[in-house]
Amino acid sequence: MVKVRPMRFETTDTKVATMLPHVRYEIEQCFLISEHREDDWHLRESVFLAILIHARILLTFFESTDRRLDDVLCSDFGFPSSQVSISVQHRNRFNKDMVHLTYSRLRHTTETKPWPVGAILPPLLDRSVGFIKHILSHPPKGADEQELTAWNALFHLLNGSRSTTH
Repeated sequence: MVKVRPMRFETTDTKVATMLPHVRYEIEQCFLISEHREDDWHLRESVFLAILIHARILLTFFESTDRRLDDVLCSDFGFPSSQVSISVQHRNRFNKDMVHLTYSRLRHTTETKPWPVGAILPPLLDRSVGFIKHILSHPPKGADEQELTAWNALFHLLNGSRSTTH
């Protein structure tokens, strides 16, 4: 049996700067929620699921210290990786309930079944705002000015929403 060694992925200034809109997209999709009909259970569930998928992507982005294949890490931007303060119980929701059909779902009751977005999003929002501040004060080499303007606008939107939720 031949062992295949994974290719080592190298980041460059150009790659990091070019990823800025993609990282911004994940943050926007997680926290800038469009108006929707709250009374439509299916629509509400879809909105929560979309939010949580982007939240899960961001969680890996902020916490990972080991690159898997060509994953983008916050450390690529000079922002240190660290754990986001989300409980083990809520992490299990990410890992077992969101994109896997498992028997673990049987543990839920009517009270525990709703998605815990109120417990998951605030610590992730804090980490995202910290990352945005870092990007604005230490823009990647070669970052587009128009892109940095979009990051600045996102900072003001999220920082304003953060002060009203805390």
